[in-house]
Amino acid sequence: MENNNKMKDFISSAVIFSLSLYVLFEGYNIYTKSGKLLYLSPALIPLMLGTILLVLSIVLFTGSLKEGGLQARAAELKAWSGEVKADRGTMRMLVGVVLMGLYTFVLSFWLATFLFMLLLMYFLEAGSIVKIVVISVLVTGLVIFLFQVCFRVPLP
Repeated sequence: MENNNKMKDFISSAVIFSLSLYVLFEGYNIYTKSGKLLYLSPALIPLMLGTILLVLSIVLFTGSLKEGGLQARAAELKAWSGEVKADRGTMRMLVGVVLMGLYTFVLSFWLATFLFMLLLMYFLEAGSIVKIVVISVLVTGLVIFLFQVCFRVPLP
């Protein structure tokens, strides 16, 4: 059980490290756009939090490498990823996370909404493909109509 926790710490440290780099990068962008001194700019808190996350992810990473090192964690990660690929429920969840990432950061709102609804309902086996397409088109159109036309809310 302890080694399984070490592997989870290893994965968590990589995710937190990536998140901290993103926070630091965006904090620096805020600082440069504000044109103020660092201690007066709105970037101070994000930069401090990004630095704390970075340090703590490194501490977690070094702790995860005890008892086996990098080779042991890599072998555990390879075995675990094989188990994850075999589990249909976990793969559905991962596809949902990827779809939400595309939905949030990459595609235009209407296209992302349609694809998100379509693919999520398909992977969850919510009905026939015709029913899924019809529902996806109707929901996308209804959301755009309600928010942009009725409520006059700008969509991303």
